[in-house]
Amino acid sequence: MTLPSVRVAITGIGVIGPHGVGTDRFWDALVAGRSGIRRLRAEALQGLAATAGGEIDDFDPTAFMDRKVARRMGRFSQLAVAATDLALRDAGLADLVPERTGITVHTGAGGVLEGDREVLGRAADVSRTGPLYIPHLSANMAAANVAIHLGVTGPVTAGVGACAAGAIGVSEGFHLLRRGEADVVLAGASDAALTAPLVASLSNAGALSTATGEPTTISRPFDLARTGFVPSEGAAMFVLEPLDSAIARGATVYCEIAGTAIGCDAFHITSPEPTGAGAEAVMRRALAAAGLQPAATGLIVAHGTGTRLNDSAESAAIARVLGSSLADVPVTAPKSAVGHTLGAAGAFGVAVGALAVRYSTIPPSLNYDTPDPECPLAIVHGAARPGSVPSAIVNAFGFGGQNAVVVLRSVL
Repeated sequence: MTLPSVRVAITGIGVIGPHGVGTDRFWDALVAGRSGIRRLRAEALQGLAATAGGEIDDFDPTAFMDRKVARRMGRFSQLAVAATDLALRDAGLADLVPERTGITVHTGAGGVLEGDREVLGRAADVSRTGPLYIPHLSANMAAANVAIHLGVTGPVTAGVGACAAGAIGVSEGFHLLRRGEADVVLAGASDAALTAPLVASLSNAGALSTATGEPTTISRPFDLARTGFVPSEGAAMFVLEPLDSAIARGATVYCEIAGTAIGCDAFHITSPEPTGAGAEAVMRRALAAAGLQPAATGLIVAHGTGTRLNDSAESAAIARVLGSSLADVPVTAPKSAVGHTLGAAGAFGVAVGALAVRYSTIPPSLNYDTPDPECPLAIVHGAARPGSVPSAIVNAFGFGGQNAVVVLRSVL
């Protein structure tokens, strides 16, 4: 049963991505217009058509867990545990009530990195497959490892929602609190899928950019010269709690989650429905759930992958939702600086929206040089835009037509 009286706040944010470890590094880089995309350096990724990506250079899991414990986790689990710790520190929550704490960590590819390594490494003798193959690979293991790390015994869920997974995870956390099933929820997403077969497959499918110029210029959502997305890795986790409880304990409140919606194009396994009808429907339902009129939207954090089909379909959906307000509602596309963190992308989008609302600043989209007539959006570019951001719509769309939208609102 939904409890409409429960207002849900974001009180802690933990981000680990191509810009490094920590939310401040992430936010400062976005506001300054600094890209985290570089030439792919991992030896296994050399010689592929796609040469740019968002690898994390400075992540040391032993700063968050024992070395032996870290070895038993896949990289996506390590990132989730570390990002959760950062979010809890940010929220000022040192003590959790185990049975009244919920966890929901979603992903796109799970432990495919370790899975591919094990399969390829044992191809000559599959009987020698290691005992950690399943614990590394299984998509539920990020959520499970966070629970084990913190001793949480409340509702722990995991899901796979392609590139909409992060927003779906935040939505699930929102509803756990609204249903009264937990007092605090740790919600978000993690993905670490920079593995050669996955990168090669996405390149061969025409989704990744194979441009060979300066890496920081390759990801260009909504630009006329866009050539595909740039793959990255990372995790973004949030502390969610009832707004009344957050205020009572003197917590910093980034924003309120005003409403969410989830749906599906039911159209194609990889391509979005070209008119954006599915995305439009979910945006409208999320706005209705939040009680927000489209014209009152302060910001749209676009999914904006930089593929021709995705950006055109999303633009069409946004245009119909906003109507006559289209030119007045600013849009930012964080993948231009972060790359596409796959299943974590929606969670990264929620982080951008929450920080923009809290700090009254919209980070610029990078590489927006030539507007595409098919994408007539009010893209913020060139420099960050200061000013009140009373609300933000966060879009996340994925393979299989998965669509998820989260609406955030200021409580100041």
